[in-house]
Amino acid sequence: MQIQKPRGTKDYFGDEFKKRRELENKFIDFYFKKGYQGIETPIFEQKNLFVRSVGDNTDIVQKELFNLEKKSDEVYCLRPEFTAGVIRSLIESGIKSKPLPIKVISVGPCFRYERPQKGRKRQFNQLNAELIGKSAPEIDAEFISNAIEFLNSIGIENLRVFINTLGSSMTRKKYSGVLKKYLISNSQKLCELCNQRIKRNPLRALDCKNPLCQQTVREAPIIIENLEDEEKKYYSSVLAALKLKWKNNPNIKFIEDPFLVRGLDYYTGVIFEFGIPGDESRLSSVGGGGRYDDLVKELGGPNLPAIGMALGFERIVEYLEEKEL
Repeated sequence: MQIQKPRGTKDYFGDEFKKRRELENKFIDFYFKKGYQGIETPIFEQKNLFVRSVGDNTDIVQKELFNLEKKSDEVYCLRPEFTAGVIRSLIESGIKSKPLPIKVISVGPCFRYERPQKGRKRQFNQLNAELIGKSAPEIDAEFISNAIEFLNSIGIENLRVFINTLGSSMTRKKYSGVLKKYLISNSQKLCELCNQRIKRNPLRALDCKNPLCQQTVREAPIIIENLEDEEKKYYSSVLAALKLKWKNNPNIKFIEDPFLVRGLDYYTGVIFEFGIPGDESRLSSVGGGGRYDDLVKELGGPNLPAIGMALGFERIVEYLEEKEL
């Protein structure tokens, strides 16, 4: 019997291998010039790291982790994303003694056990960036702008940047309660999965692709109505700074999406996604990220704010090949 590659994986050979390395090198060179440093962490970590950071009620932890065979008291799994491991590494190596802000990038594979489809594999590669230690609207605007500049530099020019804010962890918790009440009262209009999400993670219902659920959540309370005044001011300042920086480039569109959420529990504050040209929705975004001001402290480090993002390598390559770029 012929042995084949695992489902949801891809072999890179010849020109494909060369293209992959070229894209990774372009990303590294671009961010090195912006003052970032490289960091490489193990592809497997203690499972508890992701339960604590990503969230034990997220789809990733509940259904998508690749757990490794247990050989000791520790339970390990393949990393589903970069940020948690990067923060763990920086804390372990003495984050308190490092000059701020800390700006790092990573490239490499991540793993999620989900149904393989276009642009989404079980072993996938990410181009990742993190900035730790500073929080200000101009910092967020610069961080998002760097990603736009990089995508422009490789040929993805007419971007739609979807943007929203989750506020502080307290605001997010308050809004989750408000949203939960609304979803329960409209549970008959939701799919089975979203009815499960009501109990575990109501915000995930906002991102459901089921048309019936999309119609229902469009009438739900929005998080911006639950923000504190300072949170609204911060968010408005980020938007203003972005629009000012890109005012001479009409091909970059900033779209405020009150239903944009991220699948990881550590996000607080501004969140964003990069939509490819010609697609008004977020279904084919090539990446995204946001602010996570509580994570460093939650993982045992000092109370440092942070913002990060990841770009999907496979989705970028597919788009570039389709456009013959």
